[in-house]
Amino acid sequence: MTLINRLKAEHSLILSALSLILVAVFHQDLFQDYSLTLSLTVFFILFIIIIYAAMGVVHHAEILAYKFGEPFGTLILTFTAITVEIIMITEIMLNGDEDPTFARDTIFSTVMILLNGLIGLSMIIGGFKFGEQFFNLKSSVSFFSMILIVTGLGLIFPSIPHEGGHEKPYQIFLIIVCLSLYAFFVRMQTKEHKMYFSYSKHKMLSEIKEEFPGIDIKKESAVYHSIIMVIAIVLISILAEYLSTAIDNGVYMLGLPKYLASFIVALVIISPESLTAIRAARNNEMQRTINIALGSALSTITLTIPAVIIVGFITGQQITLALTPYMTVMLLITIIIGILSTSRGEANALQGFIHFVLFATYIFIIFLFQ
Repeated sequence: MTLINRLKAEHSLILSALSLILVAVFHQDLFQDYSLTLSLTVFFILFIIIIYAAMGVVHHAEILAYKFGEPFGTLILTFTAITVEIIMITEIMLNGDEDPTFARDTIFSTVMILLNGLIGLSMIIGGFKFGEQFFNLKSSVSFFSMILIVTGLGLIFPSIPHEGGHEKPYQIFLIIVCLSLYAFFVRMQTKEHKMYFSYSKHKMLSEIKEEFPGIDIKKESAVYHSIIMVIAIVLISILAEYLSTAIDNGVYMLGLPKYLASFIVALVIISPESLTAIRAARNNEMQRTINIALGSALSTITLTIPAVIIVGFITGQQITLALTPYMTVMLLITIIIGILSTSRGEANALQGFIHFVLFATYIFIIFLFQ
């Protein structure tokens, strides 16, 4: 199949690209009119298009995962998505109104979605279908150890009352610590301790062929699938920016909490990873689900915090990383439950339901503390 024919078959990519062109051309007409009906219509159309595009990302991510094996396949997906997310946050900070807590709220929202919503839903789906699903315990221990230290140093420690004048030196220290920890972790994940992030039960070649009929995974071009996946995620992120405008309009007119807009945008942005993780759970590949969910949460914290601090230094904006009391409690409960639910290398529906209850609690708090 020629390159042109392959590109013609990328229906979700073509649809999202055409949608982006139309939205950019008619931006003034679509977003300057504060009509509730128009805002809701634009929201639902863009939401459906973004989810459809995310399903296309899932296809390419799975091919890469089977081609390279764990953890390389999912690492490509998570790193690409988080990079785009950081670029979006940076762009909003540079071009939008100054909001000291914007980055913190975005990081917290993403972590709650990944550690509670995504893991909870995946464990419930996989648990009902297979009973128990197994993964390498060493991977979850490694992830949660990293998540605990970076959230403690980056989000919880700054919330402790202290005398002023030490924020800038500590933020510089935080940049160095976060980047060093993540770089060292990725090195361990891909080389010395690569076996921690894979599980002994691998799919047979016949099973892979059934899942991808007409595709020879060994002969597939990794460069092609990587480029298409990156382009699709970039298109999704740009469409998500327009989606956020429609959400802001709707939230304002309906009198809903302002944090709801950030939550929905975060949910849409991480949809490619989320769909990939859920599909992996349905295919009895809980190891991939763990790698994606916990890996994305870790990347969000360790890479976003240095990025926003650097932007704050350059622009002179004040950056507030300290969590509110309810955020701190929610985060600590989430990490403790996460450590306990993955402490045996087994996942079931009960553990998933506990995580999902925490996710529902987070959504309830959004409305309670508006």
